[in-house]
Amino acid sequence: MSCVLRVLTASLGAGVVAAEASPVANQCSGGSAAASCPSRGPQGVDLMQRSFVHSELAITEQLHGDYDCDGDGVQDCGKWDYGIGMCKNQAVCGHLYKFPDATLDRSCRCRKCASFPGTAFGDAMLKNPEQAGAPFNAMSWGLFKNWADHMDTCAPWVMPRDDTALQNLLAYARGKGYKVRISGAGHSAGGIVTDGQNRQVLVLSLAEYTAPGEWEFGIRDMPDGSKRATVNAGWTQFHLYEKIRPLGFFVPAQTAGYFFSLGGIVANSVHGGSYRAGFVHGYATRMRVMLFDGSIKIIDTEEEMRYWRCSFGLHGIILGVEMQLEQREQLQMYVAKDKMSAWNAEEFWKFIKQTAEADLPAEVLPAEGGQGSRKSWNGEFFVDFINGGETPQVISYSQKANHSIDPDFDGELGIPEKVHEGYAYMKNKRVAEDGRGWMTWGEAARRDGAPLIKIAGVDVNDMLDDVKALPLAGLMSKAAVEEIPGFVKRMSERVNGGFFLTYSPVALAEAYFVEP
Repeated sequence: MSCVLRVLTASLGAGVVAAEASPVANQCSGGSAAASCPSRGPQGVDLMQRSFVHSELAITEQLHGDYDCDGDGVQDCGKWDYGIGMCKNQAVCGHLYKFPDATLDRSCRCRKCASFPGTAFGDAMLKNPEQAGAPFNAMSWGLFKNWADHMDTCAPWVMPRDDTALQNLLAYARGKGYKVRISGAGHSAGGIVTDGQNRQVLVLSLAEYTAPGEWEFGIRDMPDGSKRATVNAGWTQFHLYEKIRPLGFFVPAQTAGYFFSLGGIVANSVHGGSYRAGFVHGYATRMRVMLFDGSIKIIDTEEEMRYWRCSFGLHGIILGVEMQLEQREQLQMYVAKDKMSAWNAEEFWKFIKQTAEADLPAEVLPAEGGQGSRKSWNGEFFVDFINGGETPQVISYSQKANHSIDPDFDGELGIPEKVHEGYAYMKNKRVAEDGRGWMTWGEAARRDGAPLIKIAGVDVNDMLDDVKALPLAGLMSKAAVEEIPGFVKRMSERVNGGFFLTYSPVALAEAYFVEP
């Protein structure tokens, strides 16, 4: 058995933790030498332009790679169309912000993926299925990039709408000699889906997919009295919990945020915060899958299931998943926190055992830290090393259930009276996806993972990237620690489903498995 200590490392150190800003001494953000870097304008101008700075650009320098897309000496990009709200000459130009752009015009640059004839990267059927009259019913979601924005490719990102569309897309890809990669909500790190190097790769997502019958959603009773849910693999945990939480049911293991697709979770090694539960894919009991030739089969024996769990899409497309459910009549979402007097084994295990009340058996733990109540079944730990050094502040987002709850807890313990309204409010909230317009939070979560956080119309992810040279890691780490209790309280009052994150800035999460 192991204890999981989660550490978040953001682009700027915008997580709760030991992260430092990227070294930028003697360099501008584009990587050129300091002597050639443009001078910076008034603080904030580069951030404002994306939303409301509207002025014409007189490009005084000719940046071949940015504005002259084909190298013929003629400027193809560098003009914003204020009438339609996008760059002119969309065939080869797109809104690609670089510091210190002060106008929308300046950010209209050549798309790096403008022309790849004869490849999947340049296939109009994949890049715009509806307008090109593709033989499959699908929506284009542009070009694949992962949620953390550090893997940006030219691979077309296609979202088929049903089984027939999937089968036709696979047939089309086979006929063209393309390779098909499968994505969830884009949270996989690195090049797990694709690294963008193979121009014959297209990426497929179930974000717009509707499954037939019970495989869209259904609950069945098992002989032992337990229940299981069958669910569309393109749904996120939010969409599943919207159905099962009002009935008092949960999946045995869950993550901090709602915005991971179920197919992606099952096809990867995704852990939750439960002390006694394993990877989330361990609670998948059946699957409905599509093989490379478009045939569909039900995987329902453990002999086969063990190969489909954590399979990274190598066997085929997971269309639907059946998950074990457990009932929790009462659930207590709360935060435990402390400032360690020293960063050592005694203080570390004391916090886990006594302050966080982790349900870890004594036989697998060291003697340090004494004994705890073991009342908490789930815990996620956040350590602010940046501000605390050897005496860091530590908090645990924890949960207690059923007979383990605190009788004097001042908060929601059951199913909130307006739980349906709570889920509807979150799901239907309108959000803006960068370059893709407005949509509901539920749509954005399925397509792109966590919707963007915006302040005054500015994408926080871009803001963090633009100011990474500033010593803000300590401020961001402190703010993250201080804001988690508020997130937990609001989500407890709204739906009390165990999750506390619905939005997130770009961050890379690391899981440390601490062996006693």
